[in-house]
Amino acid sequence: MSAKQLPAGVTEPIYQLLGWLAWLVLVLCIARAVWVGGLLAVRIYREESIEGLAGTIAAAALLSSAGALAAAIIGTR
Repeated sequence: MSAKQLPAGVTEPIYQLLGWLAWLVLVLCIARAVWVGGLLAVRIYREESIEGLAGTIAAAALLSSAGALAAAIIGTR
């Protein structure tokens, strides 16, 4: 049993919104990577621990894979 395809008038705004969200997530991941890099440099200079680095990298990987998951669920154009 196959599902019916949604009309283009319904899917186009959804694809546009997903495109904007993908760019927003990309910008946030880049900004977070720059922030973590600066934080890492300061903590290395001060000889402090860097315990939050692994969690930040895992969160960035999860966010970057969200676009691929959404595309897989909704389907390609």
